[in-house]
Amino acid sequence: MRSVVRIRRCLPRLACCAALLFALTSSSAQIGYIAFDDTPNDAVPRVMDPGADTPFDPQAHRLIDLRQLKAGAWTPNDPQTDLFAGSFTVGGPFLRLELVLNHLVNPPGNVDPLAFDPFRYGDHPVYGFVEIDMDNDIWTGGELDAPHYRYLGNIARFGGRVLRAAFGNRMATREADFDGNFLTPPFVERHGEEFHLALFGWQFGYGDIEEVTGDGDGMFEEGETWDIIGPFFHRAHGFEMFSFVEGGGVPGEYAPDSHLRFRHDPAGDVTILSLVFPMTNVGAGLMHGEPPEPSNQDPTDHASVQEALDDLADSASFVIAYPTGLPEEDIIVDWAERISADHLDPADWSITVLLGTSHTQPDPSGVYFVWTDAYPDVVSGDVNGNGAWTERDAQLIAQYITHHDAHDGVQDGVVTIEEFASDFSMYDVNYDGLVSDLDVSRIFRDGDSDRDGDVDLMDVAGFQTCFSRGGSGGMPCAPLDLVVDNRVDCEDVGAFIDALTGPANGPR
Repeated sequence: MRSVVRIRRCLPRLACCAALLFALTSSSAQIGYIAFDDTPNDAVPRVMDPGADTPFDPQAHRLIDLRQLKAGAWTPNDPQTDLFAGSFTVGGPFLRLELVLNHLVNPPGNVDPLAFDPFRYGDHPVYGFVEIDMDNDIWTGGELDAPHYRYLGNIARFGGRVLRAAFGNRMATREADFDGNFLTPPFVERHGEEFHLALFGWQFGYGDIEEVTGDGDGMFEEGETWDIIGPFFHRAHGFEMFSFVEGGGVPGEYAPDSHLRFRHDPAGDVTILSLVFPMTNVGAGLMHGEPPEPSNQDPTDHASVQEALDDLADSASFVIAYPTGLPEEDIIVDWAERISADHLDPADWSITVLLGTSHTQPDPSGVYFVWTDAYPDVVSGDVNGNGAWTERDAQLIAQYITHHDAHDGVQDGVVTIEEFASDFSMYDVNYDGLVSDLDVSRIFRDGDSDRDGDVDLMDVAGFQTCFSRGGSGGMPCAPLDLVVDNRVDCEDVGAFIDALTGPANGPR
């Protein structure tokens, strides 16, 4: 079985290497970090709740918009007193991970329906995951229990296929792709991550918060800097059942306390989230003012990325010697005999980001978010994953409509997604719960009837015209049917008023 598995993996790994982080910049890697710029001002709401009816107010709680991701080896000036003052250095003993977000963004509060308090620290909380594949091997590492909260489980909601070939064939294109099995395609559960940064809400109440600069009112505001300690930086949960690690909430869990800084920069009107965590055992010792400990599979004393990866190698060797027979062991066995030091250079890592905000009220059926931005981006309407929207994509969406039109019992040129938005489709480019000609043409129901990148007085005139005619269907009225009932009438007025932006400088 092992030889068959390894042969099966050869070609995907070669493809993975060939596509290795196309956005890497060699100049930044030479000074200890890599940086990725995300498309600015591209945040869009992508709900995931059953029925798509849980209240959400984008006017009061802004869409989280990623500007830049940075990861590198870091050397603090004084690791015992301030982890965040220092410099990126090749081979530095710490990891520094940074997210730059547009405007003021707050630490997240709890979104559990039984303790719902998302706006505890401000009106604009950020939620999501940064997933890091440290060995750049998509076959090792993953998330079996909750992949529907991760990048591969949600990127199709943004209306396109991932350019990176390995991910494009693994992303969920519909809810049925979540089968809870590591060994069956499309392998949504097998992102390949070894570690992730989780912005999930509950950890912030658990940890200590120090207002480095602020007015002490417990709300994160413009110009403030907060340092927060909590279990934000986790090793992938898929390893836990095979790991020797002890001391976590469950056997095998590697989730020690880590240090996260929120800093709002008024000059650039951006919020910078910075995580600093020991990369090596030497770094863990420096942080505690003690000699470095050997890797001991105990994250409650000295914890580091190196120690967590050492445990993977030991655990994998044990699994090979004493196989469990469980299919999940397939994500760890290739770590046998690997050397952790070979995987501590961020320039060799593959990183994905999925970010969002909260609904204004809890959904009693579970925890749901409003996803708003992701990295790497997809091109809206690019369903074949070639990096551009072309006539071929329009043909593929039209073919999807033809093949699925009658599944809802009505032959009308529209495919209705049942149980939207817990279910979804990559072919629903404008994310209105329907796959129709609007998706073929990439027409969004956003109030921008003249497609000039804003919702202004010209669109008000268009709304008046369509309203008087009860207009719907194609352009220019389709973008004004904001409640998606094939009419432009009183039901659309409130949503249109909310969509008004005034004139913009250019297309969005």
